[in-house]
Amino acid sequence: MRAVAVVLGVAAVAWAATAWQMLGSGMAMGLGSVASFATTWTAMMAATMLPSAIVLVYRFSRQAEGRRTRTLPVAIAMLVLVYLAVWLAFGVACYLAYNALGMPWRNQALAGGVALALAALYALTPLKRASQDRCHEVRALDGPLPRNLVRAGAVAGWRYALSCLGCTAGLMVAMVLVGMTSLGWTIVLAILVLAYKFAPPATWRLDVALAALVAVLGIAYAALA
Repeated sequence: MRAVAVVLGVAAVAWAATAWQMLGSGMAMGLGSVASFATTWTAMMAATMLPSAIVLVYRFSRQAEGRRTRTLPVAIAMLVLVYLAVWLAFGVACYLAYNALGMPWRNQALAGGVALALAALYALTPLKRASQDRCHEVRALDGPLPRNLVRAGAVAGWRYALSCLGCTAGLMVAMVLVGMTSLGWTIVLAILVLAYKFAPPATWRLDVALAALVAVLGIAYAALA
């Protein structure tokens, strides 16, 4: 559908902007100013997280068929903007914590490896598991949409963002320390995010396998970065 194509197009442009930023100036010596960080982080979130929202956008558009065509694009835009706004707020919170801790540290590679190790442990928590189940529930979009489509889009974006945050918070903290300095690691973490989001309802074995993979990546980052 048209809405899905537009969102995928935005994600593609965001990937191009992220690649240009990282291959150009990079952020190896820190996160830069808050404005610079916010711009880069928003592009990264659009690149890495919008593809996981495609199913929600598709189902929202299908359920809204027959409504006023002028309202639907605004509602989809609201869904996407609210979704990205939650991720921007999370990123700014991480930025403030980063500066409060006096980063970058002398051994920043070790800090990135530890962040990935903690993300592996987070993958085994009940909060991550419940949030992943909630992602499937919100994405299903059961029941008819309210009459006010724009408000419905904002609510859907908010609910999905919170479930995504609970599901991938560990990886996103690692994204600040690892992904912000390397396009290759950004791609690796983006693939992991999609694995978290589109995996079937989690089983204990799957959780352990994903956690082990993230832990191995943490060891590799600390050793190679």
